[in-house]
Amino acid sequence: METTINYWAVLVGALVYYADGALWYSPLLFAKSWTALVGLTEEKLKEAKKGAWKSYLTALVAAFLISFGMARLMGYMNVYSLIGGLQTGFWCWLIFVMTTSAINSSFAGKPLKLYLIDGFYHLYGFIIIGIILGIWR
Repeated sequence: METTINYWAVLVGALVYYADGALWYSPLLFAKSWTALVGLTEEKLKEAKKGAWKSYLTALVAAFLISFGMARLMGYMNVYSLIGGLQTGFWCWLIFVMTTSAINSSFAGKPLKLYLIDGFYHLYGFIIIGIILGIWR
């Protein structure tokens, strides 16, 4: 089964998701809580910034793959609407992100607050991608 993919919508969805991470993890929202929960001190943060390009590149590639994968899924399901995209984003987030993150967080002993900060960033991102893909045929 072949689906038609709007690669511009995939790219825009990925870039919006990626860019929203800058706001989500900024001092305006969750930077202070997140850095404390993952154990980053000022010294560790300065050291981590030296190789941060790898993390940013990983996040960008992952955002593109998420957007592309959701476009494929929505094509298979023939979902092309705002509400359909929103629903697809929500269900993909709940089924794939929150479940696998719950397993990892549970075994790693990570705090619930960290799980929620990270998880709800992805909720927003998946819904945004779903909406963009749903309305931009």
